[in-house]
Amino acid sequence: MSAAKSGALEIEFHGLLRYPEAAAYIGLAEGTLRNQHEALGIRSLKIGRIRCFRIEDLDDFIERKILETERKQLPKKRRGRGESLVLGPDFSFWLVIAALLLVALVRLSFLTA
Repeated sequence: MSAAKSGALEIEFHGLLRYPEAAAYIGLAEGTLRNQHEALGIRSLKIGRIRCFRIEDLDDFIERKILETERKQLPKKRRGRGESLVLGPDFSFWLVIAALLLVALVRLSFLTA
């Protein structure tokens, strides 16, 4: 393109970024942003043939990714060997106590009969 045409096409959008600037702002490749901005949940608006991204929407995307990463890094509670998801240590203790009481009641009933 000639310098006159490219200068005429340079339009300044206040608070809006086009693909190259938006991709650089959030650290993605421009092609990735072009192909996946809807799948990534990045809001955009189209002015004529030009797709623009608000800086607030890009900041929102970055914030969501930070929260998602922090959530994935939380330590998972792992069960030890022999532990059951249904019968946790507290539940197992009370189950054993109830069984012992039942056995004691049965023996007591045989002794009194």
